[in-house]
Amino acid sequence: MENQHEPEHSQQLAVIRKKRLFLWIVFASYIPAIVLAFTAGNGPPTATIVAILWLIGAGIGGVLVSFSRCPRCNQLFHMRGASTSWGRRCRHCNLNL
Repeated sequence: MENQHEPEHSQQLAVIRKKRLFLWIVFASYIPAIVLAFTAGNGPPTATIVAILWLIGAGIGGVLVSFSRCPRCNQLFHMRGASTSWGRRCRHCNLNL
């Protein structure tokens, strides 16, 4: 059954899962961060800085996730050609996270 991963793949798949978790946390933090910046900061200037920092974090997270290598086939886990899919299977060998 394909749910059983080879032991050497488990650690590398855990790294991909951590990168994905970071990206989801960044996505989920946008609205609370902006609201907090408006209420606790000086309004728009603080919110602008927070938004720029959030965009940088989202860009870094997106690059980390998109360019993760599959431990089985060593291809890009989430990318095939120019398209990106952040699904739970390798786009090349269908290894499941």
